[in-house]
Amino acid sequence: MMKSTLHIIKNISRMLGYIIKFAPMYFFSMTIFCIYVSAVDTLSGTIAVQYIFNSLQNGASFKEVFMFLIFVTSAMVLRHIIGAFVNYLSPLASTKMKAGMNRIISQHAVKMDLEYYETPKFYNDFVWASAQADTKLSSLMNIYAVFIARLSEAIFLGLVLSSIDRITLYIMLAAIIIRVVLENIISKKYFQMEQKVKPHERRRDYFRRILYLSDYAKEIRLSDMHKTLYKRFCDTMSQIKDIYKKDGKVLAVYMTIAQTVTYGLLDAAIYLYLAYNAIITRIIQFGDAAAIISSSGRFSWIFTDLLMTFPEFVKHSLYIDSFNNFMNIQPKIERQQGKHIKNKHGAIELKNVSFSYPGEKKNSLNNINLTIKPYEKIAIVGYNGAGKSTLTKLLMKFYEASEGNIYYDGVDIKEYDTNEYRNNCGAVFQDYKIFAGTVAENVVMDFAKNSEKINESLVNSGLDNKLSDLKDGINTQLTKEFYEDGTNLSGGEEQKLAISRIFYKDCGIIILDEPSSALDPISEYRLNKTILSLSEHKTVIFISHRLSTTCMADRILMMENGEIIEEGSHEELINKNGKYAEMFNLQAEKYRKTFIL
Repeated sequence: MMKSTLHIIKNISRMLGYIIKFAPMYFFSMTIFCIYVSAVDTLSGTIAVQYIFNSLQNGASFKEVFMFLIFVTSAMVLRHIIGAFVNYLSPLASTKMKAGMNRIISQHAVKMDLEYYETPKFYNDFVWASAQADTKLSSLMNIYAVFIARLSEAIFLGLVLSSIDRITLYIMLAAIIIRVVLENIISKKYFQMEQKVKPHERRRDYFRRILYLSDYAKEIRLSDMHKTLYKRFCDTMSQIKDIYKKDGKVLAVYMTIAQTVTYGLLDAAIYLYLAYNAIITRIIQFGDAAAIISSSGRFSWIFTDLLMTFPEFVKHSLYIDSFNNFMNIQPKIERQQGKHIKNKHGAIELKNVSFSYPGEKKNSLNNINLTIKPYEKIAIVGYNGAGKSTLTKLLMKFYEASEGNIYYDGVDIKEYDTNEYRNNCGAVFQDYKIFAGTVAENVVMDFAKNSEKINESLVNSGLDNKLSDLKDGINTQLTKEFYEDGTNLSGGEEQKLAISRIFYKDCGIIILDEPSSALDPISEYRLNKTILSLSEHKTVIFISHRLSTTCMADRILMMENGEIIEEGSHEELINKNGKYAEMFNLQAEKYRKTFIL
């Protein structure tokens, strides 16, 4: 229990430390404000009632009462002035906290090895960290403010009540304990009810979501599926209503008991005790009795609200655990320091390389031995799941081989500085991405600098015709994510834009993982021919299902089940009449037409 409590305190303290780091003035202003408000509320409530009634009973002068009220009023005015200042700081602090947390998360995320993105536990922690950390920070600040406000007011009010009559204070504390126990039972019952409802709510949300998602719009309009969805939606809502109706009755009984005991019987006990001591024994003045009566309900509410912050801290601590899990992961490959690349056109050598993805028992690559000479053009072919893309990921140092070694220019790539090694690789993937930025930024993948080189790269990729139609040229904003007049390119145009990146980048190795699959066979053939001709002084490794491109390669690697089963030129493999020849002949008619052009 102690260990768990210390863990929660450590988690909460860490996040409060971020708040202090990003918005120190807001944090300390809010803390002081909460304590000051508690003091003023105690002064203007309990103490004021006690003072005024006792003054009337004891015959105090009007001047004394007036000066006291002036003091109380001044304190309340100052409270509102401080409150206005804190409210002014709040949106600015929220912005700073969001910016600060997103900066920390994004800086850590880009350092993560690619393998972590394929680990569900890491991915769940990452998604939470990136999607909720900043909002949870603001939420935690709100809970912290409630905690400080209730704790300080409980202390102030407890001291005042204790000075008046300790027995009534003990009765109030007993009422609070009973109420907390009953509230805990009610919370558990409510949680059980919510657990029953959740599966139905997921179904309800699914049916409701389907109706406004554009992905489903065409299918729904071409059928009567909306009738089925609506019927299931209504049935689900009926099931939710039945659960709330049945379990709600049980909750109502418990809540009635809680209210009756704490706000009925125990309040009555306090009133009777005070009436007896104020009227019969006269050991309590009327002002003291009035102060206790006016404060009894608030004291109970303050303590209850204070205790209810602890479950909120526990809940936030669970979220913080996910954040900590994410932040505590250290990369093995990304940002790795090491040797510098001395030769941009070195040979690549794989010796007994095997690899399996994290959590997978079966190898994706098995005992690969391969040497790629400088400037050589290599085509890797094979059916889906053969290991082609996995091999290129290892070559680009996204993963480390489970067994064996990969050498570049005679040096194990593990020894190279990761960023410098990757900068010598230009790659375009089948699942390339276009970012919400300018054409130029999407080519350079950074802030645009060399306009002449950008235009040349776009011409080489075949996108120059489209570029001439764009009003702002390479400064045209792509996608409509941020700009209503942004331009959306076609699939083929996007691929050409992605390919222009390798023409811009000054690198010695080019890796093409089926980047032209959205193009028609003729356009793909012409583009690949252009890529190879412009990459005469670079090593090129490309993967393609369309074997028209492979005919241009110096050497073809046929992969199957994570192994290289055939190797040679197009003519050599056709004459061998093996797996490659079989695969090629299946596409022969299509590509004969391509080759004629």
